[in-house]
Amino acid sequence: MRIGFIGTGGITTAIVTGLCTCDNCPESIWVSPRNSEKAAALKAAYPTVQVGEHNQDVVDHADVVVLAVLPQQKDEILAPLHFRENQLIVHLLAGTPVDAVRPLVAPAQEIVRAVPLPCCAIHVGPIALFPAEGQASQKASDLFDPLGTVVKLEKESQLETLAIITALMAPFYAMVEEVVAWGEGQGIDRKSAAAYTAAMFGALSSIAASHEQGDIKTLVTECMTPGGLNELAMKVINEKGGFAHVETALEAVRNR
Repeated sequence: MRIGFIGTGGITTAIVTGLCTCDNCPESIWVSPRNSEKAAALKAAYPTVQVGEHNQDVVDHADVVVLAVLPQQKDEILAPLHFRENQLIVHLLAGTPVDAVRPLVAPAQEIVRAVPLPCCAIHVGPIALFPAEGQASQKASDLFDPLGTVVKLEKESQLETLAIITALMAPFYAMVEEVVAWGEGQGIDRKSAAAYTAAMFGALSSIAASHEQGDIKTLVTECMTPGGLNELAMKVINEKGGFAHVETALEAVRNR
């Protein structure tokens, strides 16, 4: 399989890294030259990566074309390109329905929308796909399966909702940083504090992901021994406003 990426930003770097470190690396990967520094770094790191002379060069060398440009740039970048009818288009444009991309990639018919995360570089994390059925969906699933956990969705609106949740990555890291900085202030070296905190949250996330019916509220209760440390931490956080601001942030992202 030959894969081409239009747009060579952070998420393209993560996907290419993940693909090139899998057991079965694609036959060839072509990346666009617009971000020359990132493109050159990928070519230097992985022999299978080639940098196209321009975006059309990438399209011409690809069986699967991954669209990883900013949504507001889609018309400017995609409209001049000539796609082929037998190409699979995987579009990663945030907040952009499949129907808004379809005329820009005609005559290509197979279009799948995906929401991968940067952690796919290390082959972990969720990757949302729409649609859930069909040959195109299966091809995209085969592409992303080695990079994490593929979640296929029946409705595009469901993918939109999951995409909104990804806006909490930066707040999550900010929370972890607060914890690590506090530990460092107590005399623990930063590397140890970061390793312990990240491992703890990683383990807790694994438990939450495997919990029957996604009943996270039960886990909250189970952690709080009466008079214990978790109960005290929850009491203080709730007194300071709790987590209602998380929903406010998600709504702000959804409205945008």
